[in-house]
Amino acid sequence: MKNILWCLLLLAQQGLTQDLATDIKEEHIANASGSPYLFKDWMDGVVVFKSGRVMKQFKLRFDCARNRLMLQFEGNAFAAESQVKEFVLYTQSRKEKDSMIFRKGFPPVDKCGPDTYYQVLLGGKTVLLRLFTKVVVEEKQLVNTGSHRRLEDEEYYYLLQDGAMINLPRNKDDLVSKLPVQADGLKQFVAQQSLRMDKPEDFIKIISKYNELLQ
Repeated sequence: MKNILWCLLLLAQQGLTQDLATDIKEEHIANASGSPYLFKDWMDGVVVFKSGRVMKQFKLRFDCARNRLMLQFEGNAFAAESQVKEFVLYTQSRKEKDSMIFRKGFPPVDKCGPDTYYQVLLGGKTVLLRLFTKVVVEEKQLVNTGSHRRLEDEEYYYLLQDGAMINLPRNKDDLVSKLPVQADGLKQFVAQQSLRMDKPEDFIKIISKYNELLQ
């Protein structure tokens, strides 16, 4: 219990610092309809700290609008970022097939930095990452009634290769062009598998093949 209380104090302090850094984005998220969370309910999970400490006592919820991990302990919720290395969400049961692994510490790319959490979809010679985020969409209402803001889901895929992040487009031809060394083999594979690149399983298949071709 003493260790848990120490972590709560440390994480609460880190969370206050993190909130101050997101004030600008808060202005856009405020009053928008829709949930900022990947899943609305609190879930069981595992938190791994930079120190190597592993804790399973927290309930977890991922705020992907702010790319921020929320922790709950005995009814108290708070944000934690800087001391957390990775976390696991158990979406249904405490089994690997029903879990999602999120990790940070990857090279900067686009508007993302080393504190950005990505879902790790595939490891190996290259690493396939998935970024969950939310965007604020402003919709014009009827005359003299102003506008309405809502949160809309967006996701992006990246490949970590040789220390650099590669943005993977959803268009299969554009994606293959980002991996020119194995372009011919990947084109053939995409055609054989009828991949449409409209779901994470398609990205996993093509990058699994890419890792195989690199061997």
